[in-house]
Amino acid sequence: MPEASDKILTAETVPQYLNEHAEEIGVFPPNAKMTANAILGGNVNYAFCATEEGTNKKIFVKQAPEFVAIFGPDGLPLTSARMKQEIAVFEEWKGILGPELCAKYLPNIYKFDTERMVFVMDFLETHTLLDHELVGKDIVSNEVAKGLGEFMGKTHAATHSSKVSKERLEYLKKNFENRAMRDIQLEYVFTKCYKESTEEQRAGLNVDEKFMKEVNELKSMYDGNTDNLALNHGDLHPGSIMISGDDVKVIDPEFTVYGPPGLDVGSLLSGYVLGAVHQAFSNNSKAVDSIIKGIAAIWESYSNELKNAGISEDIIAKIEAETVGYTVAEVCRTALEFAGGRKWLQFEDTEVKSNSRKAALQIVEKCIVNRHQNGMKLLIESIEKECAK
Repeated sequence: MPEASDKILTAETVPQYLNEHAEEIGVFPPNAKMTANAILGGNVNYAFCATEEGTNKKIFVKQAPEFVAIFGPDGLPLTSARMKQEIAVFEEWKGILGPELCAKYLPNIYKFDTERMVFVMDFLETHTLLDHELVGKDIVSNEVAKGLGEFMGKTHAATHSSKVSKERLEYLKKNFENRAMRDIQLEYVFTKCYKESTEEQRAGLNVDEKFMKEVNELKSMYDGNTDNLALNHGDLHPGSIMISGDDVKVIDPEFTVYGPPGLDVGSLLSGYVLGAVHQAFSNNSKAVDSIIKGIAAIWESYSNELKNAGISEDIIAKIEAETVGYTVAEVCRTALEFAGGRKWLQFEDTEVKSNSRKAALQIVEKCIVNRHQNGMKLLIESIEKECAK
């Protein structure tokens, strides 16, 4: 395990590591001259881009230490076995999607080192993170939205608890419990922001008994207390998706869990909701319209995949209510400033910043309790209303 300091890769030691494994990786020739640069912005792992001199060929290297990387060895401990979960879910997806859809939605993975917990894959140089696109572009591709719906729909339907054998169900529950990472999410996504946020941060949001009942229901389902289960990426916000034009690549599934399928869909849609609010307060109505169409396209594509796979209408309705719940829970966490360095709603003008967050929290307020009756229709109408003010 990479807990000893000599096991932790650095920008200086990555080239040596890649050369030691050059034959297995098959990207660079043996003894290639290369440089490596640390990729900043992540919290949990160490990440690098290695470049071969002369050819400018690049590769991505990630290492999972026995602690949260941003805090260092003396900070928050965390098992590096999370990377095994990441590889395991990639293998599951490959079996579900087949070669054509794998090439469409997943990066090439060249090596997984179980001793040092190192992961080597494509460096997606021409791609950008979807969250950057949602705040920086007038039009976000509807084909991207449809593709993400297809990816989630196919992987969820193939592993849904209503469609798999008893033996397969027990295997998925056991092998994708991912307890260490799940416990982090239980604390940081579903607990911390409600306990520690101030009245000023919650301005415009009524965190009453009914509200917290919904949050606790979502938290309980995420912890596995539901019979509506599928294999989830587990943290499929737009910072875990890279796009280039209409091309989509899903990355970083180390929070993977066998849990409620609305978790993935809601995590993704939360970025679209926040993107719409951000663009509205940037006076970019064209982008708002594009993002709202993207939300509708994701759900239509996703739900159609479930229907085509024989998932019942009752279960799809249940997933819809879950999806809206997980969407607004993540919107809430971000608006309350408990989601790290997300780009959304980060305005220099303090008044614009405050008003944008109040608008996001109004969407949360309108949807968290009423999601069971009105679902996606209510979510879209709430976004449209708040973004039109």
